[in-house]
Parts: sequence; structure tokens; C-alpha cells
Amino acid sequence: MHLPTKQSDSISDIAIKSRSLTELFLQNLLPAANPIEISVSNDIFADQPNTRLLLITEGQVYYRVRGKLVAILEEGDLIGLTRSLNLNEGVFSCIETVQLVPYERDELIAHVNSDLKLQKNWAHYLVCNIAFYQQALAQEIRAEFQPQAGFIHFHKGEIIIQQGDEADKVYTLLDGSADAICDGVKVGEVNTNEIFGALAVFTRQPRIASVIATSDCTVLAVRKEEFVDLIDHQPQICLGLIEEMASKINQLNNQLLAKQ
Repeated sequence: MHLPTKQSDSISDIAIKSRSLTELFLQNLLPAANPIEISVSNDIFADQPNTRLLLITEGQVYYRVRGKLVAILEEGDLIGLTRSLNLNEGVFSCIETVQLVPYERDELIAHVNSDLKLQKNWAHYLVCNIAFYQQALAQEIRAEFQPQAGFIHFHKGEIIIQQGDEADKVYTLLDGSADAICDGVKVGEVNTNEIFGALAVFTRQPRIASVIATSDCTVLAVRKEEFVDLIDHQPQICLGLIEEMASKINQLNNQLLAKQ
């Protein structure tokens, strides 16, 4: 199984593990009927008993919930478990020929409970399926999160951030250049694609320096509340900020040593 959109490596690893576990716990279990071949169907389970499970041996099956494509199932995937327990609003369909091997839910449960090792494989399989959809949900939420950001243009010499002001936004310099000025002294430069103004947001203190455009420039401004939400959804951003802040601190230390 895989997502209809690009998925992370960890989700792919879970899917592979799930298929390998399926193969293990289905060993020595007799199918409930002969293999089924379906060419095109809007509901693969339409004519199947409520307790029927299907193992995909060839082709792809599309799983939709309320019309939205949630996952694509393929060879080695077992489908129908949540449906057999009346926990499923989704529909399984196919647009080209698929081959399926039917199993009965109760026979499968009895089979896995007959051996401790099979029980462990079955439990691991269930956890893998939970993890797959948990990570898929997290990926979906992160992909949909888009802060309300605005593009602002500044002319050379204009103030982007004023020292002493309340920190209400975080900025990214998209084009141009700017200097950081503290008490009339230049303390740093802002480079293209650099995030700036975040420190005061984190510390909840007034701006410790001004940022002045040294050429015509364009910045992307994000409100502090949405920036904090963005960090929650994409914590990897923090790593880049920490690296930039460490670099700035190192530059300031070198400036102080040079003056001494």
C-alpha cells in the first residue's frame, strides 16, 4: 500500500513491513474460495460476504473514503479487515484487472491464535497498519498547513524592522540585501533566503536591533502566531534557525575580539 501522493521513506518502510508480515501469518491458511479476477469495479466487496477478506495477488486497488482517494493497495496487501468489523466507511475499487485470494475473517483469527509466533506477527501487522495511517495523517496535515503570509517590498534605506518595536512578525528575505543595526552600529547582514526577526518572537522581547534595506528588496512576512504553528508542524525549520543564530553569535564574538 502507498499514498496517492508522494510519501516519506518511513511510510514506505512501514508498508513493506506490513506486506512481509501478511505473508507470514497467511502461511498454511487455506483460502475460503477460489481466486477471484475482477476487471473493473466501483466496489470490489459488493458481492462479497461481510466477513470476507481479500489478498491482492496482482494489480492495484484504490481505497476511497467519502470519495477521497486515501491509499493505493497492491500485491501482498490484505484488504477488508475494518469492513468485516463494521469499522469502515471506505470503498475499494479497481480500474484494471486485479486478482484476489479470498479468506474468511474468523478462520484467519482462529489461525493466528493457534500459534504464539503467529499471534506476534498478527499484532505487529495491526500496529504497522495503525502507524501507516497515523503518519499518513500527519503528512496530510503538514502538507495542508499554509500560514497566511504576505509579500512586502522595501526600497533601499527603508526600515524593515525597528529596534524596540514589539515582535509581531517573522520575515524571510526573498530578494535584495539588508543590514542589522543596533544602537546605530552595524551588527550583521541579512542574506537572501534568510529568516530574520524570529529571536524576538521566541523570547517575547522587543526587537533588539533594526533591519534596514541596503538595496530594493522583497520579504515574506508571517505573523508570529502562525510562525509558531509552522514550527509545530515542521520542526526541522528550527535546525536552520539555530544554525543561523549560532553563525550570527560567532560573527559578533569575532567583532568583539577584533575591537579588543
